Amino acid sequence: MSFLKERFHSLMSSQAIKAGLEPVKNLAGESDRLLEINRLDLIDKDVSNDRHLNNVTELACYLTNKPQCTINLLTDKSQLSKNNHGFSIPEKIMLKELPRDISICQYVLEVPKEQLIIENVKEYDKTKNFHKMPMAPNIQFYAGTPIITTRGFTVGTLCLMDKTPGKLDHNQKEGLRLLSDQISSFLELTSNVIDSDNSDKNEKSSSSMEGSYYSSATILFTDFVGFTKITENIEPGELIETLDEFFISFDQIIGNHGLKKVKTIGDSYMAVGGVPEGRKGHAIDACKAGLDILQIVNALNIKRKVLNQLPWEIRVGIHTGPIIAGFSNGNFDIWGDAVNISSRLESSSEAGKVQISNTTRKFLDPSAGLTDRGFVDLKNKGKMQTFFLNSLA
Repeated sequence: MSFLKERFHSLMSSQAIKAGLEPVKNLAGESDRLLEINRLDLIDKDVSNDRHLNNVTELACYLTNKPQCTINLLTDKSQLSKNNHGFSIPEKIMLKELPRDISICQYVLEVPKEQLIIENVKEYDKTKNFHKMPMAPNIQFYAGTPIITTRGFTVGTLCLMDKTPGKLDHNQKEGLRLLSDQISSFLELTSNVIDSDNSDKNEKSSSSMEGSYYSSATILFTDFVGFTKITENIEPGELIETLDEFFISFDQIIGNHGLKKVKTIGDSYMAVGGVPEGRKGHAIDACKAGLDILQIVNALNIKRKVLNQLPWEIRVGIHTGPIIAGFSNGNFDIWGDAVNISSRLESSSEAGKVQISNTTRKFLDPSAGLTDRGFVDLKNKGKMQTFFLNSLA
């Protein structure tokens, strides 16, 4: 950074602090995030006139009916506008590089896997003093969608702005997430970096772990109720045979709905939708699979009743969110908070019920049959709004 630019940044940052705008500090994993930016050689890459990104920023404005959009790179000190739409030439010059400390986008880094939607900048706690800065632009609405690489690092934002307060609906937010994924793919494909993630994972050593980030996937967990008690009253051979019968049926259901089986652990079964192909509608597919699993368990229990055997009852939990998916010791697996939430949804569900999160609910048709459970206390996750899924439209 040149001497004059450094002085300008220092002056702007001090003015922001005087105005009451607090910069983000002590970000977890910041050094690794900056290494990712360097790995992809993003700082000096000029994509201001790239037609692919031009289309993305214009489409984001069209999708949301907002007048301005910019693709921002967030370094340790600066916010760099790499491509933008809807700005005047003087605005483009100002946007090209700004101190990160005076930007609204910096706050995306505090929760780096989530969108930051500020319906009214003057009323949001962290930005209420933004307009007190000298020469502050008239931003009343802000929407920042993180740009996340396949390694799971947030390197920047797809940022929308408006001079009047506003809102985005669920479909608009999802559209921005998909566009952000396209930006990430473009930046990685044009980075001139040969990433080991693209090599044949089957050639990795048995002790290696390789994964890729997915901004949206749906995780399905099942578990049999009272399994410990069941094992006390059944022969080992019959236990294994019964589990196999159930799990083989689950495998067929999962395959029919385009999901991917992750693993079984004891009597638990886990599957995921949206990985690896990122297909649209994975939340609906997972919900269909969950309902079908209830039906097949009921059908198999009718057979057990005829054979004078006790029925097995099952719980299902479904949640949609970002994950890391890949291979550990040669086996496919998934990781992330969304996985843990899905597991908690299953364990807090009831026998013969599919419990879904509010996040998953937003992907369903309004005519879906749901029972609102209110806010349920999920172990180590706090209270979350959940629903029993009774039927789909």
